[in-house]
Amino acid sequence: MNSVVAHLESLDETLAVAAREGFEAEAIPDLAGREIADLLAVAGRVQRRLESLQVEATVQVRERSEGMRDERLTTTYGCSRPADLVRMLTLIDSRSANRLVRAAGFARRERSITDGGFLPARYPALREAMVSGDLGLDGFLAATEPLEASARRISDEARLEADRQLGALARGIQSDLDADSTMDEGMAGPLPTPEDLKVLSQVLVAYLDPDGAEPTDELAMRGRSFTIGAVCDGLAPVHGKLLPGVAGQLQLLIDSLMNPKVDGPENLGVHFTPSEGDDSSRSDDSPGLDDSLPDATYLDNRTRTQKRHDAIATLLNVAARAGEVSDLGGAAPTLVVSVSAEDYAAGKGWGTVVNTGDLVPMRVAAQTACAGGIQRILFDERGRIVSLGTSGRIFNSLQRRSIVRRDGGCIVPGCTVPPTWCEVHHVHEHADGGPTHTDNGVLLCWFHHRTLHLSHWQVRMNRGVPEIRGPEWWDAEQRWRPASKVRPKRSRSSTMSR
Repeated sequence: MNSVVAHLESLDETLAVAAREGFEAEAIPDLAGREIADLLAVAGRVQRRLESLQVEATVQVRERSEGMRDERLTTTYGCSRPADLVRMLTLIDSRSANRLVRAAGFARRERSITDGGFLPARYPALREAMVSGDLGLDGFLAATEPLEASARRISDEARLEADRQLGALARGIQSDLDADSTMDEGMAGPLPTPEDLKVLSQVLVAYLDPDGAEPTDELAMRGRSFTIGAVCDGLAPVHGKLLPGVAGQLQLLIDSLMNPKVDGPENLGVHFTPSEGDDSSRSDDSPGLDDSLPDATYLDNRTRTQKRHDAIATLLNVAARAGEVSDLGGAAPTLVVSVSAEDYAAGKGWGTVVNTGDLVPMRVAAQTACAGGIQRILFDERGRIVSLGTSGRIFNSLQRRSIVRRDGGCIVPGCTVPPTWCEVHHVHEHADGGPTHTDNGVLLCWFHHRTLHLSHWQVRMNRGVPEIRGPEWWDAEQRWRPASKVRPKRSRSSTMSR
């Protein structure tokens, strides 16, 4: 057996013994912090050395899988591609196998036709760092791939200089990395992460290929995309690729709406402190404009990805309400959910999103109607339109501005969605006779508007002032509390001037 394989077989036996002893004796949970760090560091060094051997062996798989089909190594093992053979022998996934094959292409060395010796690899310094065990597969690809993307516009001399600088960084050489610097082993420092190597490689590419950004942007413009798939199990899959500027703007808008609190409060008790001049004998049904709101941690059980979805939903509602997008079919783009009058009155059944044909629960139709309006269309038994009513129950701009001034944002305590991003909710449902009046409208964000009926939050109007009663963790007394974030102060006297 070849000495390299024999050494690895012996190493495998040693590792097997070490792993077995560590797991069977439950030794790892009892290690000190420094020993845990040493364990990870040693395992990382072993992994990098093994990856260098895998890359070198994959070089041979690539080279020996060329030429006549019957002579190919892949054919001998019944595989069609080098990556398939690597995947089967190493028991890794296809992506990892393809990465090994790609790295092998950058690390391979041609033989001289004169003396049969090996010529330098395409990236000799990086290959040397990998052979020494300082550089693993991830770091090697992180350093080489940005250069390969601009390979046609970078000269061989420039590529080799970039390789020299990256190789020095990969081996922890603390130097100025200029053309005259030497790799003094005594100057070796901490090894970089793959991210560090990628950053330096991108900086070098930007210097060596200053005109590469424009072609890259042109490719990006051609590759941008966004698709919405068919609804499956109540969800529509979204796929696409956004330009960096578009992605950055969307991220900023989402971040502006994201509530930083994900987990519940550590101390669920909430203490209410009466404001100055508060009358403790006041009845529970009085307006209570001077009550203090609780200073409590907001309990929000949504995951981060769910919050991002809800933020996008809010952005879409705001954009549609702004009235600045192009008309569609002669009217502003408006979400229309169609339901039968009987189902809507009963609160049961399904609604249909008109432009897609997808079915949504009745509560979604109710939310759409609450934030928008209802238009009644009467059909006869043959489907002919016999009566057409105008859209009603929408809070107009004057009402909305007044409610925004009164509520100051989503009225659920702890919610940070600003007022301009909120929807106006009918406290007394319009379907049950509730009027479209400022005394019956409150601000709710998209998420709380959609889930209010499922949560423990309750909203009511008390003489035109919204009040809220929350779950026990928020208020053990379960009292109705003033909900507005911005509340006018009562004064004994007032003056008016013109």
